[in-house]
Amino acid sequence: MERYGLRAPASADARLNALRSWLEERQEQLIVTLSLLAGLWLTARSIYDLVA
Repeated sequence: MERYGLRAPASADARLNALRSWLEERQEQLIVTLSLLAGLWLTARSIYDLVA
């Protein structure tokens, strides 16, 4: 991102601001989804370790 910002600062600023606003709008959904995926992965790993 930093190289992109150095090569094309106006374009990088616009895209990074768009990314920032998208992340701010969906922050709670992303946290819940990533937490759910991590929990499912840990549960599956634990079950596999118990069975194996």
